[in-house]
Amino acid sequence: MNYKQVINYLGWFILYYSLVFLVLLIPAFIYKEYNLIPAIFETFFCTLLLGSVGIILTYKKNPEEEENFLIRESLAFVGLGWIIITILGALPFYLSENLSLVDAIFESISGYTTTGATTVHDIEAFPKTLLFWRAFTHFLGGVGIVVIFVSILPYIGAGGRLLLESESFAPDIRSVKPRIKESVKQILLVYLTFNAANIVLLMIFGMNFFDAVCHAFSTLATGGFSTRQMSIGAYNSLPIEIITIFFMFCGATNFGLLYQIYHGNFKVFIKNVEWKVYVLIWFSSIVLISFSLVGFHGTFSQDPTQFPSYSIGKAFRDSAFTVTSLMSCTGFVTADFDTWPHFAKWILMIIVVIGGCAGSTAGGIKTIRFTIVCKLLFNRITSIFQPRTIKTIRVGEQVISEETQKAVTVFVVLWIFIIAIGSLALCWTGLPILSAISSVIVCFSNCGPGLEYVGGYEDYSFLSPLGKSVLSFIMLTGRVELYSILALFLPSFWRGK
Repeated sequence: MNYKQVINYLGWFILYYSLVFLVLLIPAFIYKEYNLIPAIFETFFCTLLLGSVGIILTYKKNPEEEENFLIRESLAFVGLGWIIITILGALPFYLSENLSLVDAIFESISGYTTTGATTVHDIEAFPKTLLFWRAFTHFLGGVGIVVIFVSILPYIGAGGRLLLESESFAPDIRSVKPRIKESVKQILLVYLTFNAANIVLLMIFGMNFFDAVCHAFSTLATGGFSTRQMSIGAYNSLPIEIITIFFMFCGATNFGLLYQIYHGNFKVFIKNVEWKVYVLIWFSSIVLISFSLVGFHGTFSQDPTQFPSYSIGKAFRDSAFTVTSLMSCTGFVTADFDTWPHFAKWILMIIVVIGGCAGSTAGGIKTIRFTIVCKLLFNRITSIFQPRTIKTIRVGEQVISEETQKAVTVFVVLWIFIIAIGSLALCWTGLPILSAISSVIVCFSNCGPGLEYVGGYEDYSFLSPLGKSVLSFIMLTGRVELYSILALFLPSFWRGK
């Protein structure tokens, strides 16, 4: 491990990152929240100082001397980078005395990881500057703040590809041009264009500029932070819901595919197996939940008022929005799905686990891994009665190698293991088992709303400091897809060369 090199790059990374906090001065002046300005400047100077110290301590006398930035250093940079930015991102909340330290860190991690779980109990009474900061952390975290700074830091060189691949956001390298800067430009072009379009459309259909910006930042990033206590449901507007559904769906689609729209290549969607599987699961879930909401479900209760009454139109409208929101791991709500039939609620939890497509801002295990696991299971079952038949596993025209199959299997098993351990930890704090399991699942998938105590219209403010700390770690681990964070806790990772 080249510690000096990692610290130097982190120093430059943090130095550039400090400039982000100055953006908060704009809403602070516009909405005359002058009491927040000292906290903003304190955060800026603390971040600037930390970055400068890292650079000075690792100053190179011969900057032309090239050093290799390999996978070990890349993982350390990504893991430590995410931890540092989320802690520093908590300072505006904490220094302004609007949240406790634990709550501020939880809120910052939830923002940057695009989870959308919140400890703010009364959102509409929260300062607008900090509401903007919550949404802006989604904007930064959604595109992958490490990816942004790959294009800024010229020092990374060949290691930029490793950083891009270490980011869970990064699309399949084959779907974009091979040069790292070109890949980053493509990602940012798609991201900025869609965000701008989202803002304009939301304003056309009734949102004010502030709400439109905050919700747009939260939508394509599949984050879920809202400026309203009732989330998107507060507007009770079908056009706004349709616009939000569209951009949440885009956020869960591989950005490499979205980039093809600029070239008029729409056939790429039809050819992409993962996207077709995603659409199939998405549409099937909407239909099944819609049927469940209008009464096609079993119940052990003799009370006919146990579940809310839905017309066909209302059922389809609410299920379409909720399925898109949770499968894309956004977390916006228009209905209290915690009151829905048990069948519908567990479909929602299943699609949260599956998540969106690889190379998107969505969380979950990703549809491509789910597809490979299903094919592995099918292949294993058929091999029992056809032991001499050798079958290759394909996704479209691509043959899935043994190494990839093993990697996917290990990832899914590790995913389940962490959910189990996290749920036990939450139960230890006194949380009921359904609330504990669902909160871990949605935080690990970077979704936000769960079931029971952490339902769609609830928040996480009631949790103990231990519970919030556990979920903060889980959100961070889920965002970087396990390895960049878990590797930091292995002694052999730091001892290796």
